[in-house]
Amino acid sequence: MTQKPILTIVVPTHNRANCLSLLLTTLAIELRGLESKVKVIVADNASNDQTVNVIDVFLNAYPNTLTLRHTENLGADENFCTCVDNIQSKYFWFIGDDDLPKSNLIWRIVTLLEQDDYDIVYMNSEWLTGITSSSEGTPVLQLEEQVLTREEFARKVNVWTTFISCMVINLERLHVTNPGINVRRFSGTQLVQLGWVLPLLMHGMRFCFINQKCILATSGNTGGYKLVTVFGKNFVEIVKIICEKNSAIHNSIIKTLMWCLLPGIIWKSRYGKKEKFVKENNSNILENHKSELAYWLMLLPVQNFPKPIAFIFYLVSKLLWKIKKLF
Repeated sequence: MTQKPILTIVVPTHNRANCLSLLLTTLAIELRGLESKVKVIVADNASNDQTVNVIDVFLNAYPNTLTLRHTENLGADENFCTCVDNIQSKYFWFIGDDDLPKSNLIWRIVTLLEQDDYDIVYMNSEWLTGITSSSEGTPVLQLEEQVLTREEFARKVNVWTTFISCMVINLERLHVTNPGINVRRFSGTQLVQLGWVLPLLMHGMRFCFINQKCILATSGNTGGYKLVTVFGKNFVEIVKIICEKNSAIHNSIIKTLMWCLLPGIIWKSRYGKKEKFVKENNSNILENHKSELAYWLMLLPVQNFPKPIAFIFYLVSKLLWKIKKLF
């Protein structure tokens, strides 16, 4: 009888053959000896570069791989969901095609999953402008795990529940705690993954937070969507729906977003590389948060004040985030 893998690593991709090649080459090395324990799914969203060739090379190196090749671009959300439809292991882990797990991380994660039982495992990330090797950054010599309640997990992870590369999800527990779950519930929001992350957070019991920075993440390599809409509107609405408005988890996530993280998102929208994100009317979006004190004392200044003054409020929000992470 074929052994059921404990983990599926999922790689959605579209027209980033160079990044994908580095990731799949790294996986081929890091997965040696784990063929029976780890399956890989690569979902090609109708790429027209060298992606097909890159995937074929990986298939020869790691046969325990399922390739989903779409004939048309389904959009990022649906590409994610078709992957979830094809997972048969207990756990799954999405890794962005421009991110990398650090050297020797995967076998440590597999060992962790075999020895314990978690609803979600969260790993910190280290952000670099250009990644060339899984050995970059601070090495991960061992995993320092914290077992958290759902409330503690929400406080520590917060808006990073949106970052797919950092989380290993217990699919079996998701279906037990949320029978009949619709993983496409939030398609079109650019945050479809919250349709399985947040329900598991709300109904799970045991969460693992790994202190070390395990994931090499590429900074400045995302875009093509309305940044403030996604986090200032869509994220807030999804949290309200899933996490029960005014619950401890809802309040923890939203307050941290408003005071610590959304100001930086607004700053990036105003003064970052504008070609990366779709132009939008930030003021109209932010007006929905007028009932929040943070709107008047943080969001409004960053959005409307002259750049030098707005920058001060942005720095204050970063300081608040650093302070919050200490507790």
